[in-house]
Amino acid sequence: MDLQEVARRILLGHWVVILGLVLVSAGGVTAYHLFDTPTYSASTRVVLDAPAPTAGAEATAIADSAKAIVTSPTHIIAALNAAGYTRDPVKVAADITLAPLGTSGVLQLTVKDSDPVAAAAIANALAADLIQTRLAVSPAARKAALDAQIKTATDRISALDADIRSLNDQLKALQVDPANPSAAGVRAQILSDRITADSNERSALTQELINLDSQRASLGSSSDTTPSVIDLATIPTKPDPSRLPIDLALALIVGSVLGVAAAAVLEMFRPTLASGDAVAKALAVPVLGWLPDIAGTLPMRLKLAATAADVRALELIGLGETIDLSALARNLRGQLTQGQSEGKGLAIFSIEDAPARYRNGQAPPSGFVLIAPERIRKAALAPVLELIALSGRPLLGLIAHKPDRAEQTPLPPAKPMPRLAVVLDGERDTIKGMSKEMQSDLWGAQ
Repeated sequence: MDLQEVARRILLGHWVVILGLVLVSAGGVTAYHLFDTPTYSASTRVVLDAPAPTAGAEATAIADSAKAIVTSPTHIIAALNAAGYTRDPVKVAADITLAPLGTSGVLQLTVKDSDPVAAAAIANALAADLIQTRLAVSPAARKAALDAQIKTATDRISALDADIRSLNDQLKALQVDPANPSAAGVRAQILSDRITADSNERSALTQELINLDSQRASLGSSSDTTPSVIDLATIPTKPDPSRLPIDLALALIVGSVLGVAAAAVLEMFRPTLASGDAVAKALAVPVLGWLPDIAGTLPMRLKLAATAADVRALELIGLGETIDLSALARNLRGQLTQGQSEGKGLAIFSIEDAPARYRNGQAPPSGFVLIAPERIRKAALAPVLELIALSGRPLLGLIAHKPDRAEQTPLPPAKPMPRLAVVLDGERDTIKGMSKEMQSDLWGAQ
């Protein structure tokens, strides 16, 4: 099966299903956007204290760290309170975007809202909160905090040194009372314990001071850029473009894909034959012609098929919604009688005018010719195959047509399947000896 046949079977055969799913998808998207309210976007630009990025990945990392701050519920609530608006923090977080502007180190913070004034106010409040947060954790702030801790530790060490010197002086000046020597020993022990405790605390503070100095030194390579707002958000004057065109285009694509998939599933379970060649191939017979017979060669083709099959009569079987076989018989009979060199010895009858012996099985050898539309269910060929197998007569070929629904003549359900008999001229002598009634049955309307 080639791609052309697949396209005929799926696309042309089930175009109603495909079109229906496309329209449903487009209608659903249109209905979804039907009650959309206009949204406005307000943007502000900020710069942080991070080192200038040298690649897009670094710029994205800086933007991600800032976005983690501005989309935090606590920071959103603080920004809403500062701006004086009441919003759902979860919905506001979904309407916040923060993206780097290349590798410049500048970030653009955008807030969407149905109120343009609120969008600008919330964007500026979030930017201010972001700057305050970054300042609280910036290298300068950390240096200041470390300097305060270092000063506190240094002052404590100085106080301990003074205390230790005082205790040593007291220990040296301690005198022993001969009347009570044990009291001097107890006093000396107390002073010695205090000196030991102060010395231990001083050692711990010295180690802490070393760590603080190391941390402060490590901040020397950080950026000295001060976080700040470069450009405040202004009140937008135009709403954002609607997403309806984009979503509608996506809906058309999705609907087409779903339609083709549904058509393929239908074709898998109920296969069709989408052309006369396909129908003939399924029956393993040639195509004898198409209707309407514009070239007028159909009678000659029927005669050649009968001669090649060595049969003396042709019964034409109509399948599905077919044309008026009586009119077709009269038309073919007229063409055969016009040119005796081409149609000599052939007479054509429809089912109503067929001779009696062709009805009771006493006719000469005959074969079938099928008239069927170019598109038909493959399962509809089963009765034809069964008829051929039961009768033992060959199927000589197919006459295909694409019927115009305005001119279709459906077969009466109570009547047998239409068939067409072609009788050779050699039988005319035999017919002459028959009664008038039998001749009338045989020749019919002729």
